[in-house]
Amino acid sequence: MKEIHVPKFINKIESKLDRTVKYVFSSPEIIECSYIDKQDGKDILCVPTQTSCNLGCKFCFLSDYKMKVRNLTADEIVQSIDYTIKDMELPKKNVVLLISFMGCGEPLLNLKNVISAMIILRKKYQKKYCIVRFAVATLVPKILPFKRLTEQVIKNNLQVKVHLSLHSPFQDIREKLMPGAFHIWDSLWWLEQYIERTGNSAEIHYSMIDGVNDKENDLKQLIQLFGTKKIPIKFLAYNEKPSIELKQSKRVEYFREELSKYGIVTEYYVPPGRDIGSSCGQFLMEYYLQYNKKRIVS
Repeated sequence: MKEIHVPKFINKIESKLDRTVKYVFSSPEIIECSYIDKQDGKDILCVPTQTSCNLGCKFCFLSDYKMKVRNLTADEIVQSIDYTIKDMELPKKNVVLLISFMGCGEPLLNLKNVISAMIILRKKYQKKYCIVRFAVATLVPKILPFKRLTEQVIKNNLQVKVHLSLHSPFQDIREKLMPGAFHIWDSLWWLEQYIERTGNSAEIHYSMIDGVNDKENDLKQLIQLFGTKKIPIKFLAYNEKPSIELKQSKRVEYFREELSKYGIVTEYYVPPGRDIGSSCGQFLMEYYLQYNKKRIVS
């Protein structure tokens, strides 16, 4: 018999830096759901797709621990969102609901459940919100699931923005930062196909790290990659991790100024909830270690 997982509420933590609120559930592995309020007319929920991740990104706090990975079911994803929306008493006004699959895990490796959750959530909340749309952050581990994402978005007429994690314009450096990522050129080609075929938007995520991806050669390569593309680059504030010596770069504004000369649209973004583990690559590790201790791979 197939095991049924039901998320059980554990804790609610509010950020002291901004309006982010994190909900922690046990299913029995940890599920974290963050409510983000940027006061821009959107209710934003950042949700996971897996119980952990084994793709080994160097800057991810989870990569210090080898935990067994399980794909979350569509029901687990939906139930954690339902609880958060009900507890936050949303929506409080006529706003957009944005569900961002940017939490724990790689969405393309659990595509079936992610698409199912999108369909359920759109049907459930389309009368309560003026628009229900989605976002997916991916490093593109394989091309086939990216192609299937495109097909499913078209088939189900879903509004899904793709955020491609790049973090270096050179394949060798990118592989060192994100060992599970597919080749840059192929990923970008399929990203352009996604935009053209679905009519949805996309953007590039790039965390600038001192001496790693902020050199002049990196800038020149970014210009070569995106000078003819209409894909914006979002520079993310890098969250320094104690276990590695990578440091945040101070050259973001210089890169942005130079890229703008070639018509490349950029943005600098400080992800919210940094004090409660809701920023990029961050998690409330004490919960993961407590509830997943029997699932850590030796």
